[in-house]
Amino acid sequence: MKRTEKNCFFTFLFSTFAAMKRLLVFLAALLCSTVLSAQQQGDTVFVNTAYCDGKPIAMTFRYTKKGSLERITVGDGQYGSTAIDTATRARVIVIPDSVLCPNGLRVAVTSIGRHAFGNCTHISEVRLPAGLEEIGDQAFHNCLSLAEVVMPPTLKVIWPFAFRGCHGLNIIRMLGHKRPAVYDNIFDQQTLDNATLIVPAGYMDKYVNSLVFGMFRYCVEAFE
Repeated sequence: MKRTEKNCFFTFLFSTFAAMKRLLVFLAALLCSTVLSAQQQGDTVFVNTAYCDGKPIAMTFRYTKKGSLERITVGDGQYGSTAIDTATRARVIVIPDSVLCPNGLRVAVTSIGRHAFGNCTHISEVRLPAGLEEIGDQAFHNCLSLAEVVMPPTLKVIWPFAFRGCHGLNIIRMLGHKRPAVYDNIFDQQTLDNATLIVPAGYMDKYVNSLVFGMFRYCVEAFE
């Protein structure tokens, strides 16, 4: 190979290497930016303590921060995974009102995530957090033994299929004077036909003249 050809060859290799190096630096910076963005948003899945049948158990939570807004959701938000180990055969689940996050802050639990307790067939009672605002889609899907649920007054929305397959559900107790937003298919027809909806005294019309709640065959007012 002539000297000129060698020089061209090595120049080509050097320029190629330099280009690859720049590409690697760019990809590393992009990855770092993505990680930092996720950290700034504060979307973190972690494990903390709840109570099952009076005993402490591990429960999965998700911490999310958007700007100054912080929230804790029960579960990791993925379909097919649950907030607790179903092998515990949990019957009575007590979800804490707030949890201590990995960053050292205590934040209120305001949401039950997607499929958080899906297919937990042994749960007969769940005590929801006092400041709960949202129940995600399929949150209690196929909780066959769930018999009663008490919705706190802070509840703002219940997403589709939240209580589908809860064939043992016979009492739904609403504590809010302001009815939460709801969607079709939250309950099975079996629940709508057989369960009793209990609403605050004096607020019957707000519930029965609405989507889903108006489909219950049995609706009564609570005594105050």
